[in-house]
Amino acid sequence: MKTKKRRIPITIKDSVKNERGFALVTALLILAVLTLIGIAATTTSTVELKISGNESQSVNIFYNTEGVLINTLETPTTWLTTDFLTAGETVASYAATVDDNDVEIRCIKSTGTPVSGLSGGANDLPVRLHRDSPPKGSGYSMKYFEVRRYGITTTSLTGKTSIQTGVWKVFNKNQ
Repeated sequence: MKTKKRRIPITIKDSVKNERGFALVTALLILAVLTLIGIAATTTSTVELKISGNESQSVNIFYNTEGVLINTLETPTTWLTTDFLTAGETVASYAATVDDNDVEIRCIKSTGTPVSGLSGGANDLPVRLHRDSPPKGSGYSMKYFEVRRYGITTTSLTGKTSIQTGVWKVFNKNQ
C-alpha cells in the first residue's frame, strides 16, 4: 500500500493559508507584551517609592527646621542678651547650631548692610528701620515705647532648607 505524501506549501498563497504554528506565535507575542507591562509596572513602582521616600525626608527636614525656629522664638533669652542688645544694630548677631540646624539672628536695618560672620541667607533681609514706633493697635504708647526688629534664619544641616522670619520686641524708650 502506497501512502500519499503531504503536499508542502510552495507558493506564498499556500503559506498564508497554512495555520500551523499560529497559536504558538500568538502565545509568544502575548507573553512578550505581558512581560513588558510587568517590567514597566515594576520600574514605575520603584520610582514612586524613591519619590515618596525623598518627599518624606524633605518634609521631616522642613519640620525639624521649623521646630528650631519656633523654639528660638519661644526662648528669646538665649539670644536676646545684654551683649546682643548693646552691640549696636550694625554688628549685633547671634549664631548657634541647634538640633543640626544653624540659627542666625541679626537686626533688621534700614541700610541693608550685611553683618559679618553670617550667611548670605541671614543677611538677605528686607530693609526696614530697626527702631521704630509700636504698631498701631498694639496697645503700646508711641510716647514711652519703641520696637526693635530682628530677622531669624534657621537652616538645615544640608543647607537645602532655610526658614526665615522677622520679629519685633517692645522696649521702653529710656533703655
